[in-house]
Amino acid sequence: MADEKLNAKGNNKKEKGKKEPGRIRRWFKDFFSELKKVTWPSFSKVLKQTGVVLLVVVVFLLVLMGFDALLKLFHEFLISNIPSEPAGTEAVAAAFRLISGGGLL
Repeated sequence: MADEKLNAKGNNKKEKGKKEPGRIRRWFKDFFSELKKVTWPSFSKVLKQTGVVLLVVVVFLLVLMGFDALLKLFHEFLISNIPSEPAGTEAVAAAFRLISGGGLL
């Protein structure tokens, strides 16, 4: 009874070590028989679908380049409006020296 359970579950050590003869040959035979069942598209259909894919890629390329250019302009606008020497820098530096114990010297 215990042996039947082991055999049903596939846990028998003797069965694990056995190899099927011709397993690789059968795999290739099945592989090529499945390839024969595939319906391959015609050459003109492949060309049309390739053209559609290339068109979509070019459209997305142009859209992304547009977004990149807009973000670049926005970044340059933000950077150009930052003053090179912020107002009150001397007062902040003096306060920092005073707090840190350096005094106003």
